[in-house]
Amino acid sequence: MPELLLPAYLGELRPLREAEPPRQPLPPGVRLTLVVVAAGLILAALLGGNWPSAWWAPHPADLPPGPLLAQAQERGKLLVGVREYQRPALPGAPVQAEPDLVDAALARTLGDYLNLPVELVGLPPAQREVALVEGRVDLLIAGSTTRPALGTHLVLPASARHDEGALLVLRGRPLSAGAPLRGRSVCLAEGSPYHQELTREHGAEAHSYPSAVQAIAAFQAGECAVLAEEASLVAWLLQQPDWRFYRRLPITLRAADGGHVRLPASEPQSRAWLAAALADWRRRGGQDAALAHWIGELSVDVLKLEQGLICH
Repeated sequence: MPELLLPAYLGELRPLREAEPPRQPLPPGVRLTLVVVAAGLILAALLGGNWPSAWWAPHPADLPPGPLLAQAQERGKLLVGVREYQRPALPGAPVQAEPDLVDAALARTLGDYLNLPVELVGLPPAQREVALVEGRVDLLIAGSTTRPALGTHLVLPASARHDEGALLVLRGRPLSAGAPLRGRSVCLAEGSPYHQELTREHGAEAHSYPSAVQAIAAFQAGECAVLAEEASLVAWLLQQPDWRFYRRLPITLRAADGGHVRLPASEPQSRAWLAAALADWRRRGGQDAALAHWIGELSVDVLKLEQGLICH
C-alpha cells in the first residue's frame, strides 16, 4: 500500500516587521496598479507551471484578499464548495457523503491564509455553478474541467510527484496495436486530470464516476474496458491478489492540471491573492502531501471493497 502521508503542518512564514521603520501608505491608484501587475506575473507563472522557480512570488499575507472575499471576512468564516462522495460502508449502515480529501486540504489552507475557520460545502456537479453565483459559497474547488470559465477560473498546475497516470485492462483482452484506446470505455473519477488526454488524443469514451473508488468498483464490475488512475495507485493495485487478472497498458498519461478554483466573479485583487495562495500551497509541498494522503485513503477504500463493503 502506498505510504499514508498526512499533510504536514504548514506554518506561515512571515517576515519580522518590528525593526522596520513606519511606512507611508501608497496612494490608492499606485496600490491598485501594483496589485494588477502582481496578478499578471502570478498568473503567467501559474499558467506556465513555473511556480517552483518563481522566487519573486509574493506570500498571500502580503496581498489584499480583495473585495470578493470581504464577505467571508465580515462573516468570520470562509465557505468553500468542494466535491463530495460516499465511501465504502457496510450494507445497511448509514452513509454520509464526505468531502474530497484534496479539496478539503486546500480549502482549509486558504482559510489559514485568511485567518478564518472554513466550512466545507459539499456540492454535486449540477449545483456548483448555481451555488457560486448565488453566493452560497465564497470559492469553489473542483478537479480538472474541460470548460474553464474565463476570468473567474484559476488552474492549479499538476503535482510534480503525482502527475503520472496509468491504465489497467483485463489480461488477454484484445486491443488494437495502433490505437488501443480508440472507442474503448474508460472508467475514471469525475474531475480526473487524465480525461482530456484520453478523449482527445486517444479517442477513448470516458465514463465518469463521483469518486475514484466508485470508478474502480465499476471497472471491476465490467462497466468499462479500461481503468485510468494515478500511477502509484495502479502499481499498488497490481500487487493485490484480486488484481492478478489485470495488466498495465504501455501508455503513460500526464495530468492536465492539479484542479481548478473558481471565484464568483473576475476581480484583479481577488485573483492575485488566490493565485499567490495556490502557489504558496504548492511550493510548500501541501499539494503533494494532500495527494499522498488521498492515495493512501483510496487504497484503504479499495481493501474495504475487496472485503465486501460497498459504495452506496
